[in-house]
Amino acid sequence: MNLVGSNAPSEREANRAATVRNLQLWGLVLLGLMLMRVLLLLQGGMPARLPGLMPLADAAAAAALVLTRGLLLPHRGWVLLYAPLVALVYHAAGMHAQIHGSFFRLAHFAQALDGDFLESTLSWRSLAYFPLYLLLATAWLWLLAGPAARTAHPPPRWRTALTAQLLLLVYFVVMPGPTLQAGNPLLSTVVQIPGAFWRASAREAEPVLAVPDAETDPQFFLRDQGEQPRSARPNILLVMVEGLSGAYLPSVAAHHGVTPDIAVPELDELVRRHGFHVFPNAIAMQRQTDRGSYSIVCGDYPRITTGVPKMTMVANEGQQVSCLPRVLGDAGYRTLYLQAATLRYMHKDAFMPLAGFEQVIGRGELEALGASSQGWGPEDGAFYAAAFDQLATLDAGATPWFATLLNVATHHPFAPETTEGEADEAPRERRNRAFTLLASALDRLMQKLAARGILDDTVVILTSDEAAGYHTLDPGQQLLQNNFGFMGVRMPDQGNWPTLAARSTVVAHMDVAVTVMDLLGLDTVSNMIGSSMLERPRRRPRGLLFGDTYGARSFFLYDHGELVACDETLLRCQTWRFDPQRLFGSLRPVDAPPRLPVSARHRIVGEASLVRDKCVATDQGTRVAPMVITRRRPYLGKQNLELSAGDLLEVTVEAQALPGARHPGSEGVLRVVMREAGGRLPLAERTIIVQGDYPLTTRLQLPSPGPARSIDIDLHWVPDDPRVEIAIRALDLRRRSDVLPLSRAPRQRF
Repeated sequence: MNLVGSNAPSEREANRAATVRNLQLWGLVLLGLMLMRVLLLLQGGMPARLPGLMPLADAAAAAALVLTRGLLLPHRGWVLLYAPLVALVYHAAGMHAQIHGSFFRLAHFAQALDGDFLESTLSWRSLAYFPLYLLLATAWLWLLAGPAARTAHPPPRWRTALTAQLLLLVYFVVMPGPTLQAGNPLLSTVVQIPGAFWRASAREAEPVLAVPDAETDPQFFLRDQGEQPRSARPNILLVMVEGLSGAYLPSVAAHHGVTPDIAVPELDELVRRHGFHVFPNAIAMQRQTDRGSYSIVCGDYPRITTGVPKMTMVANEGQQVSCLPRVLGDAGYRTLYLQAATLRYMHKDAFMPLAGFEQVIGRGELEALGASSQGWGPEDGAFYAAAFDQLATLDAGATPWFATLLNVATHHPFAPETTEGEADEAPRERRNRAFTLLASALDRLMQKLAARGILDDTVVILTSDEAAGYHTLDPGQQLLQNNFGFMGVRMPDQGNWPTLAARSTVVAHMDVAVTVMDLLGLDTVSNMIGSSMLERPRRRPRGLLFGDTYGARSFFLYDHGELVACDETLLRCQTWRFDPQRLFGSLRPVDAPPRLPVSARHRIVGEASLVRDKCVATDQGTRVAPMVITRRRPYLGKQNLELSAGDLLEVTVEAQALPGARHPGSEGVLRVVMREAGGRLPLAERTIIVQGDYPLTTRLQLPSPGPARSIDIDLHWVPDDPRVEIAIRALDLRRRSDVLPLSRAPRQRF
């Protein structure tokens, strides 16, 4: 007994000494992390908002490091591995915050390692902070890897690992987002590992999340355009500016009452001098060029959450899609895609021909034509000079043309250095100068086009591939600063043309394709969605879905003045209200639950992830993206389903007649038509009578047409009132060989 009693004080003293030693070590590690935070603020030029959250995040990181040091750093030799890794994480976080206003997404890591990206983006000057990060990381890691202060009964390793995982879970739940600048870069990176691993191992065409009886909202899948026949065939020039935000134009910023840290009055003067109709409420639907330009060219949602971009999915599949250039090519237009950067990056060399562009020109082809390049590609003066030569060649032909231009000099690292003083510019000044040079180069292009008479019969659409954002201290402005897009439309100088919608109209990237088809009177030729920017006597209320992959956020917007902002799990959401006249400057949070339940949010985002012109095949069947069809505009399927003799095709249609200016008792017939893939003659047909405007779900069975062949399913709407439209909320197809055929199935009435 005396021995036990004499050992007890020594154990308590050992535990107390170990606790004091660990607290001291925690304080030293926290000091190192706080010094690295100072470097992060200096490098990123980011506002020190949420100052209380920053030290809390760093304190949590220090605690996690001290807690797990026995697992991570069994001896000091491991410092040689971890110090460069920690320095790289901090340096990458600072670079991303400097340019994009947030920490990096781990899911984009492979893209960042692309050779073209590294060669065009990095320079020795951009790595100036790395040695300082490395020095600080080595210092506190060396302390952390020293002799451990052990308690009398140290916990087992599994308990330490479990405690660390719980700490990371608490961090993930407490932090509003994994890329928030107030977070700790190390913890923010670690909590992204499960999601990044899942996305890297998932199939490119991820299946739609099936939620039994989940609600949806057809407003997110409208195609709102006129049905007026038009005979004019103007040329269409689409100019996409890399990273342009509407907030960079002082007049647009003043309209919204926002205060960005970048102002380019030369862009204001450009659009005023050349007569562009500017829409201040323009939404850039996603970050990254491949996501934004896909939405513009194809009249479809980009990938809303961080997953494989649709442009990559189409390029890897290698099958043609019916995007705007293909639709215009079928209408007799010649089509050209011209960009300053290399085409291989982001798979544009494969995607653009599949989208319908006849001629595709990138950096390599421009260099062969004599345009010198540095960084990503030619500077804007040389690029637009080469673009004019290509446009003049197109215009010399006898048929109309559609051309798309995308510059690159306004991408990081921005404008080239032409003087010794410019080499020492801060990134913000370099970005300002890049957009000033852009405005000058675009002005020269427009003057040349006008002098040659090309603008007499050419529609010019000026927009951005993505909105590069800006730094701000206002939470309401910060919410959508990465989606503050730009949209300007200029009608031809000669002839009578339709009136454009009111300037205050909320427009988005995917509206470009539908606007062009509305202008040309092409209404039945594709499954694209969006809302035309031409004036209409009655515009449907719409919902818009868009995302910010850098901020890990997804948004559900109703254009009457409501926004639901969620993280990418779609579980944590906040409702905001805004003035529809000035979307980006009037956002205010409200204490109201999200309009859509979580199951509906998952269903809408999942269905928006489908490529509109394709479908997704799973073990359970084939699903098609939602759409709205009219009397003149059917859904033309391209499922290319293989049916054998004796098979039945089970078709499940969820439909809803849309409310509008019509009597509520209107009827219509929805025809479900099977035809051979690529053919026109129907092989089998079923009809559904629709009454009222409530949702209905119908399951039909169509017999195999005989020998094995590939078939498509079309939907045709025949309403009693030609103004009535119908939303196809879901279309699911399943091949069945284990059921008896239906004999002379009658028409189903609802």
